[in-house]
Amino acid sequence: MKNWINKLLLVLLPAAVLVSCKKDESKAYVHVGAAGTLTVTPTTIVLDSSAANRNNTAITFSWTEADFGYQAGVTYTLQISKSGTNFSNPKEYSFNGKFTTSLSHADFNQVALLQGLPPGNAGTLQARVRSVVSSRVDTTYSNVVNITVTPYLVIINYPSLWVPGDYQGWNPATAPRISSRFSNQQYEGYINIPGGTLQFKFTSNPDWGHTNYGYASGTVSGNSVTGTLSTSGSAGNLFVPSPGFYRMRANTAALTWDVLKTTWAVIGSAPTASNNWSNDVPMTFNAATGLWTVTTNCVVGEFKFRANSDWGVNFGDDAGDRILDYGGANIPISVAGLRTITLDLRVPGNYTYSIQ
Repeated sequence: MKNWINKLLLVLLPAAVLVSCKKDESKAYVHVGAAGTLTVTPTTIVLDSSAANRNNTAITFSWTEADFGYQAGVTYTLQISKSGTNFSNPKEYSFNGKFTTSLSHADFNQVALLQGLPPGNAGTLQARVRSVVSSRVDTTYSNVVNITVTPYLVIINYPSLWVPGDYQGWNPATAPRISSRFSNQQYEGYINIPGGTLQFKFTSNPDWGHTNYGYASGTVSGNSVTGTLSTSGSAGNLFVPSPGFYRMRANTAALTWDVLKTTWAVIGSAPTASNNWSNDVPMTFNAATGLWTVTTNCVVGEFKFRANSDWGVNFGDDAGDRILDYGGANIPISVAGLRTITLDLRVPGNYTYSIQ
């Protein structure tokens, strides 16, 4: 009898263990869960760079608690991304036991720029909340909220020289500037000189009462001029060789100057007319706005801006913030289609671009 009972236990025990394992295994992954609901206030906003408002609250995100069917420690992550990117590279803020957060004008402006919205133009961001308990529980996502945002360009006022000339009535107060981005007495900027005598000077202030930099020498080579500067009040005027859009540079320590006439284009694997970094796609200059633009078909890929069909002067974007860097990283196009690409060189040291 005892042997019979032992044999019966040997038969039943594996089945009991198997049932137990299956039961435990069913608890390993939980597939139930209701996502919270996200609300955003406001959903249309023009960000303000003024000293009075830039540190004030611009936008508030609030969400309800996600329900996983039991008490759980949930990590909530607010994700903000450019519309159309499917949250492929979002800005994220994570919270535990918190269901609301706000961003200032300055902070949300940085988010918008880093997500690729062009400054000064309305664009669309999307926001959602991801709710996570653990790797064994399915992640849930809230509803997606669209936000129409107009970011602003963060202008840095670098030390500058003013460039009065015949092209603008010899008025330093209204003259464009060239600036020293590294505060090292080396100044640079881009100025359109459409005609007239093609003469100009540099002034240290927006008036004639301080240091004026004029002509000491100059050598013309095609569409460029290089030379030396004089601070004498009787010094002659500087000049460009022909009407056009010029990169102007001055070194007030070495007393040197140079100008280079430029035309601009995009080139790369994204613009279909470029044929994979082989050909420039020319841009058109609008004298009324001071902007260079081109509308062209693009595929998913990259591009850069370059001057005069040469890599000697080119721009990329190292930080992905729409601020241009000389020789910077290639600029990505993530969605194929017809694109209007704009190059803005109007503010010295603060060169930007947009893609629409």
